[in-house]
Amino acid sequence: MESPPLNHRMRILQTAHSYPPDRSGVGMVVSNVARRLATMGHDVHVATASHPGAAHEETIEGVFVHRFRAYGNAVTGLGGDIAGYKQFVTSRPWDVVIMHCAQTWSTDALLASLGRLRCARIFVGHGFSALEDPAYQCYFGSLAQYLQQFQRVFTLSPLLEERDFCRSHGIPEPVIVPNGVDLEEWAQPPADIRVAWNIHSAPWILALSNHSTVKQHAVFFAVFNKIRKVLPTAKASIVGGHYPAARWNLGRLGVKGGCWYECSTRVLFEPAVSLRRNEHRRLVVSAVQQADVVLVTSSREASPLVVLECMAAGTPWVSLDVGCVRENRGGVIVKSSEEMASVALGLLTDPQRREQLGREGRKAAVEHHNWDRIAEIYENHSFLATQMLGHEQVCPDLS
Repeated sequence: MESPPLNHRMRILQTAHSYPPDRSGVGMVVSNVARRLATMGHDVHVATASHPGAAHEETIEGVFVHRFRAYGNAVTGLGGDIAGYKQFVTSRPWDVVIMHCAQTWSTDALLASLGRLRCARIFVGHGFSALEDPAYQCYFGSLAQYLQQFQRVFTLSPLLEERDFCRSHGIPEPVIVPNGVDLEEWAQPPADIRVAWNIHSAPWILALSNHSTVKQHAVFFAVFNKIRKVLPTAKASIVGGHYPAARWNLGRLGVKGGCWYECSTRVLFEPAVSLRRNEHRRLVVSAVQQADVVLVTSSREASPLVVLECMAAGTPWVSLDVGCVRENRGGVIVKSSEEMASVALGLLTDPQRREQLGREGRKAAVEHHNWDRIAEIYENHSFLATQMLGHEQVCPDLS
């Protein structure tokens, strides 16, 4: 693959519906790529959603972040400052615009205006979760036509929907660009989180996810109840923020949605389970490092970062067969909550097996999921995309 010349500074815009301090999966992917592209010397911007307490415009670790009060998608309806967002994206002379995710306002609002983007375009699919939903049939038919106007399509894995979607609509084969982990972060010694969270030497299972209903925390509680019947001293933690209420977009007003209230009620009757939210990142990393087993109970995922983080931490994971999880190492795929409980119980009572899985996961994380190498893939394909349009020079500094 042709790499950009050393003096080739590109003006790169990434668009996404989330970005830190929101720590959702897509936001973390965009952040990790953006920060590394900025370190490489590129002029990197991100257009994303507003966040409580965050400035409308700010610079975070060399990345220029622009926030808009926008929400929805092309099917449910676009709302908020969509006009301001479109004006910002289409009025600047970018070299490359990298759009993350379908079925979200940050991409859908721009599709009809692609002709106004006089730059290279890359679409990064994070799975097409609504591909089989009848309500989205026309949407994906239109998306196939719009993707013809992109120089590159990325998919996180050949197991996700984008590859077959592109093939069936005559779109060039997508480039496989996996998610990654910050290996330096996961190599740091952990804080003694077992003492801080009153776990001590108890067998400990962990879930790392927000309280969206697709995370199926009811399954987590059911699995833990089965484990407690055999290991009565076991403890469990769910680490993640509440999920904003979707109905009437009440989440913008701070109304909690998803399974937050249900989980809050459950822990009143199950004191061995704790809900942790708004924890410092270092404490979350330490929790994953010191947990015995991490469970992924989601009904729908693309490439969950928590699995890659478990791999980097050397902590075994057990997951339902969602997204591209089955191509990862260091854990076990199961088909049901009953099987998950059985496998997790076996791991809790078998430290040698946990250590073996941990070694396998760490090895795979180093070899395949290094954010530094992944950012280089983004850089190289961004450069090649500009070359396809004959962009021999980059734009002047507009920051």
